Amino acid sequence: MAVQPNQQFTMDNATQQSFIRFFKNLPEKPSTTIRFFNRTDYYTLHGSDALFAAKEIFKTTSVCKILGAEPYKTEGLILSKSNFESFIRDLLLVKQYRVEVFVNQGSAKNQDWILEYKGSPGNLAQFEEILFSNNDIAVGTSVIAIKLGGEAKKRIVGVSCVDVVERLISVCEFSDDDLFSNLEALVISFGPKECLLIQGEGSTEFNTLKQIMERSNVMVTLRKKSDFSTDSIVQDMNTLLRFKKGQQRNAQTLVEMNLKVAMAGTAAIIKYLELTSDEGNVNQFEVKQLEQSRFVRLDAAAVRALNIEPRGDAPSVSNTGAPNCILNLLDRCRTPQGHRLIAQWVRQPLRDIALIKERHDIVEALVKDNELRTSLMEDHLRRIPDCQQLAKKLAKNKATLQDCCRIHSCVSVLPVLAERLSNSQCGAAMTAMIIDPLRELASDMDKYQQMVEQTIDLDAAEKGDYMVKPEFDKELQELKLKMTEMEEEIQSQINKVAQDLSLDAGKTLKIESNQQIGYYFRITLKEEKALRNKKGYTTIDSNKAGVRFTNQKLTNLNEEFISVRDQYFQQQKSVVAEIIKIAAGYTGPIHSIGSVSARLDVLTAFALASANAPKAYVRPNICPSENGELSLIQARHPCMELQEGVDFIANDVNFKRGECTVNIITGPNMGGKSTYIRTTGVVALLAHIGCFVPCEKATISILDCILARVGADDSPTKGLSTFMTEMIETAAILRTATCDSLVIIDELGRGTSTYEGCGIAWAIADHLARELKPYCLFATHFHEITRLADDVPTVKNMHVTAIVGDNKLTLLYRVKPGVCDQSFGIHVAKMANFPHDIVKVAEKKLRELENDQKVDFEGSKNPESKRKIIQDGEKLISEFSAKCKALDLSSPESEIASKIQEYKSEVLSHNNPYINALLSVS
Repeated sequence: MAVQPNQQFTMDNATQQSFIRFFKNLPEKPSTTIRFFNRTDYYTLHGSDALFAAKEIFKTTSVCKILGAEPYKTEGLILSKSNFESFIRDLLLVKQYRVEVFVNQGSAKNQDWILEYKGSPGNLAQFEEILFSNNDIAVGTSVIAIKLGGEAKKRIVGVSCVDVVERLISVCEFSDDDLFSNLEALVISFGPKECLLIQGEGSTEFNTLKQIMERSNVMVTLRKKSDFSTDSIVQDMNTLLRFKKGQQRNAQTLVEMNLKVAMAGTAAIIKYLELTSDEGNVNQFEVKQLEQSRFVRLDAAAVRALNIEPRGDAPSVSNTGAPNCILNLLDRCRTPQGHRLIAQWVRQPLRDIALIKERHDIVEALVKDNELRTSLMEDHLRRIPDCQQLAKKLAKNKATLQDCCRIHSCVSVLPVLAERLSNSQCGAAMTAMIIDPLRELASDMDKYQQMVEQTIDLDAAEKGDYMVKPEFDKELQELKLKMTEMEEEIQSQINKVAQDLSLDAGKTLKIESNQQIGYYFRITLKEEKALRNKKGYTTIDSNKAGVRFTNQKLTNLNEEFISVRDQYFQQQKSVVAEIIKIAAGYTGPIHSIGSVSARLDVLTAFALASANAPKAYVRPNICPSENGELSLIQARHPCMELQEGVDFIANDVNFKRGECTVNIITGPNMGGKSTYIRTTGVVALLAHIGCFVPCEKATISILDCILARVGADDSPTKGLSTFMTEMIETAAILRTATCDSLVIIDELGRGTSTYEGCGIAWAIADHLARELKPYCLFATHFHEITRLADDVPTVKNMHVTAIVGDNKLTLLYRVKPGVCDQSFGIHVAKMANFPHDIVKVAEKKLRELENDQKVDFEGSKNPESKRKIIQDGEKLISEFSAKCKALDLSSPESEIASKIQEYKSEVLSHNNPYINALLSVS
């Protein structure tokens, strides 16, 4: 919990009034922008920002103070520097707010405030020191820009995405429909934090783009149209790009530059992030054209339906202790770059069988070798820092000797890691993807290692002192000699203190040091009594590790030692600058080490999730899309099976092109329909990202899309009702799905009248079954739709099982062939402890509403038998009606009556229970 502020506002009344006038005259801002005021020793927030921050940090607004008096008064909140930094991280990395920090250039009484720096979820450059000085970046921070080109009938969408951590510029252009379905899939794939759009566009297209970003939880930032100008794009790209050896150093020759609309977006991002003004970005970026066909397409509805990622600032686990999404389930990564890559991989399922199988090969090897998997997770990977971020710091000339030592330590691990992997006989895939690149990179870094070992005092670095070796300078040698002598004198103090306190030197009494306070004595808590009433000793602090204390002699020596050490640091600055300059030449290999280690980290995480599940995952058999098969034996939901006290009921899924492509699933509420269809989607996703799957056996043909329409909610802030959201998502499915797609639809048509909803659901199911023919799981309470199986051979009916007995409903969660003829809604109401009177009224009204349809007859208690009897009866009625219509009406009336009686007798001769029941009712 944050410490409540103990500072006080020091402004007098006049200064308060002056500041408040300035504050209230600031330009209006959205509520998602928070303004801070840097007052040197602390920060303040005011007005609605102060109230918001008080609730978020301190959980109460009572810490806010009222400044000024009418008509100029406002709330004020003081934040310490630590609270400020923590809150900034939360705003930018979690809540996705914008931040502005103002500084006063004049005296306290003069309100000469200017905007010192600002940031947003995709633009963290000015906050990197605060956000990542002591923290690794475990989240992606990419920015995209979108520009529309061409005419309305031939609309071209240009997209550029810049990832400053990966140092990658991705561009693509494509045509799209009026719902921008292709763009939405691309946004899901990139996972950007922020999107740049041209300011002032109020067209329907612009509003649709904003809605897509809102659905995908991407912040929209409006920029001037002039920012999208490509006048200087060639010059800017020449500055930013890292050209390969032998490659012409002219961006104009690159094929990506031909994508004029997309490059306009690149120009906007370069200007927004001010990339060319930072020397650390010079010759650091790579540009590539993104091919959408490489990845299985996901829509925003599928990401929500399958719980692929955590939502907002929701906890990483549910109330039962199970992961609340697929990413949290899989992400056991040990490196920051691994955390970033696994989030990217779950958004970018592969369509290339060779690449998928390569990942599966490595996961299989790691699943089989428990010792290797454990050593990677608990030892090797833990020793690899965020190499991509370190490379970025080197390029920006912001690295330190400590960073150089971290890189040296990491590179030292690589040969050992490569050898350990090669000894495990992990196969060709591991060799090609991990082992060979690690060995090559270790070789590339050989001279760097030598440079560090020759210039940096690694022994001192182990103690936390990052120093240049004294051999480089005569004065450094003298200072080092003095420090060594002083350290010897400091160490000699332990014997005197041990004798004075009657303690064992080196055992119960130790002398230690850190960067903050230097040298000090430490004893265990049990020995604390030795200090009581002992003059000459000062306690620094006490915690579980023991009691830290000092005396006047050690204090004097410590102060002198720190002074000499500071002189050493000052003297070595020129040498350090040269070391950093040389190290900056290795940013390429260092960045690549991060990329290779990230792949190994993610694949190890896949193996860990697969091996440690309640029942081990299996390797799926991935087939070409032409095979047209999706078969899962005893599939389980990977998150739900981890819930405490849950014995998950596994079920089969069987699709075969030409035989079965659509499953209509009926059954009671809470019976497991939604879990069943989501399980299928999750298993398919896991297989395509290269992970094993929670099944006994799985055969999956390559998919091109995973599309969903599950559980829409009202979105009043976006002007969308449940039904409209439902229709938008379904329309996108109908425009996108092919015979190689997996489509998941749950409870379609609930947002309108029963008959209209049923009609729409039927039409959609019919179109999917007859025209598009994807693998489709269609869960519904409209039991009439099950009749579609009679007309289309590839439609099969499935139902979740339940038993009704003693007026109780028992849910079995088994999915079996056939139809469930009722929803058991009233039974579920009873399970929810509805008042008895309300249940009785509901049962009575149900009988009234279904009086025409719910006719009891012999065999009607069995759903399968009832369905067959009704089908036969309706066929007889249809034939009777056709014969009557064919009668010659010019014949005598008695003859017509005789024929009708004959036809009636023929129908009755079949003794159909349904027809007999209908005649008895009439």
